Amino acid sequence: MKVHVVEIPSTDLSIVRDLSHAIWPICYANIITEAQIKYMLENMYSLPALETAYTNGQRFLLAFLDSKPVGYAGFEIGTPDVNRCKLHKLYVLPNLQGSGIGKELLLKTQYLADAAKCRSMFLQVNKKNPAVQFYQKMGMYVREEAVFDIGNGFVMDDFIMQLDW
Repeated sequence: MKVHVVEIPSTDLSIVRDLSHAIWPICYANIITEAQIKYMLENMYSLPALETAYTNGQRFLLAFLDSKPVGYAGFEIGTPDVNRCKLHKLYVLPNLQGSGIGKELLLKTQYLADAAKCRSMFLQVNKKNPAVQFYQKMGMYVREEAVFDIGNGFVMDDFIMQLDW
C-alpha cells in the first residue's frame, strides 16, 4: 500500500469537504450527537468555511491511495507564535484507519512545520475520540483540557495535545 501525501491548492478544498461528510458521521457517531455532527460539518467543513480557513493561512494536505483521496490534514504555521504549528484537522476514511495513512499525514505536517522553523505542534481532540491513543503513540502528550463553546448549545470537550521536537 503506497500512500502519497500532497499539499493542495484552494481549488481542491471540495475534496476535503466531501471526505469530511463521509468520515464525520461514522467517526463521531458514538462521541457527539447527530445534531452536533451536522452543525459542525455545516459550520467548519462547508466549502465557504474551508475557503475562509485557507485564506486565513490554513494549509491542507490530501492523502491518496491508488490516486483516490482517503484522508486529509489542515494545519497552520505560526499559531499562536512563530515556533508553533496548529494541526486543525486530521482525518482518514474509517475503513483505512490504522493503516498508516494518519501517520503519513502527521509526519508530513511535522516536516513542513519543521521546515518553517516550528519546534512544536499542537491540536485539539475530543476526549472520547479513539484518535487520542494514535496521537500518544506518535509522541504527543496531553498539555491541558479545555471546553469550547461552539454555538447553538454545543461544546467541544477536548484535550489539547502537543508534540515537541
